[in-house]
Amino acid sequence: MSNYDGQNPYYGGAGGGYVAGGSPYGSQDSPSRKTRGGNQTIRPVTVKQVLEAQQVHPDADFTIDGVDVAQVLLVGSVRNMSTTATNVSYEIGDGTGYIDARVWLDSADDESGKTTGIEQDHYVGLMGTIKVFGGKRHVSATHIRPITDGNEVQHHLLKALYVSLILRGGTPGNAPKAAGTRDDYNAGATTGGTDQSAWSHLEPLQRRILEVMSSEGQGNDDGVHVTHIIKFLNGVDENDFTVALDWLTDNGYVYSTLDESHYQVL
Repeated sequence: MSNYDGQNPYYGGAGGGYVAGGSPYGSQDSPSRKTRGGNQTIRPVTVKQVLEAQQVHPDADFTIDGVDVAQVLLVGSVRNMSTTATNVSYEIGDGTGYIDARVWLDSADDESGKTTGIEQDHYVGLMGTIKVFGGKRHVSATHIRPITDGNEVQHHLLKALYVSLILRGGTPGNAPKAAGTRDDYNAGATTGGTDQSAWSHLEPLQRRILEVMSSEGQGNDDGVHVTHIIKFLNGVDENDFTVALDWLTDNGYVYSTLDESHYQVL
């Protein structure tokens, strides 16, 4: 899961998370539920920002606006695409530049599973890490999906600009709200609802969590707190909830926002 704790300069200083004892879904002032090694922040970006990202040494995280970026969210049009036995490569353009994105295939079945619906000259949204190979920068994509609503494209570009402006100069008007405001490229929380048919193959609890988050998270950049989600699940076992939420996070269906107690649908 992503690391959005109070020390993260990108997503602000809102404390929160899981208490170490009793219910794991404690108050928003409790310490983080679990710690994972390394920086796991996810940031909406443009192609130009990826191409201009800084790296102090080959093993370091890339930085944009002086802030480490482990994973990026990118939206653009597929200009070219090619397939090999190990990966599918896409040339992505968003009006600010072009960059290659590679989806690695673990088996013969992965091509259809990971790249379903991706077509040339159509828009896609992807999440991945910035890599360099042979002196050329690319994005190694862990998740990619087609975009059919043009509003998502504009929303993503505006969000990338908004985050960059905040990091450079602080919240506009010195408003008390910190910079922990990030939707991804999915219009489900902002442009009229998520296509829930894409969840039909999931387990019932996983689907229900996504439904609650999609409904309750509309218009809320901070996401939905886990205690609020649990209230809608009518006596769900907390261990079952934890397992389901972890699976959804690890498989790219949801991401944490302000901290590891707030989540939004990806």
